[in-house]
Amino acid sequence: MSITSLNLSTQEKEDKLVDLLKKGEQRAYAELYDMYGENLLMVIRRTVSQEEDAENLLQDCFVKIWRNIDQFDPALGRLYTWMVSIARHIAIDFARSAYFSRRQMIQSEEKLVTDSRYSVESENLDWLGFDKVIGSLEGSLRQLIDLQYFLGFTQQEVADKLGLPLGTVKSRTRTALRRLRQKIENE
Repeated sequence: MSITSLNLSTQEKEDKLVDLLKKGEQRAYAELYDMYGENLLMVIRRTVSQEEDAENLLQDCFVKIWRNIDQFDPALGRLYTWMVSIARHIAIDFARSAYFSRRQMIQSEEKLVTDSRYSVESENLDWLGFDKVIGSLEGSLRQLIDLQYFLGFTQQEVADKLGLPLGTVKSRTRTALRRLRQKIENE
């Protein structure tokens, strides 16, 4: 019987999955993929726009989960949160890789000039409920948040990309985070 078909809470399903995964049960990996594959792919797509790369990274993500399941500690958080962290780090590492950088340089000048790469589509944030809050920030502050928190750039990388002093990036980031916190608290 499938874990997903049981009448259990999400936490209870995750607990059962973790137990089966730690025992090396292959069916647990299939269920894990069925339950979370699409969500993890969406996390990866926020950083990696090429579908083929995103799908390959999703496979790498599940291999890493499989190899490191013994390191998962339910006392530190949910299985899903742990997996999202793995997916995000894999995507960020790929985006920072030399391969990715070379491929980005090959793109046409027209693509490099547009802002589309530097903004997170609101539909991707909708499932988190942040689309409205982040969308309410002015353009330059929203761009800083997108680059740092959704595309994984460091503040120095953002400063270099936007041609701004590092101190300006830091202060604007603090301003953006303060405004986001205020908006979330007022919602």
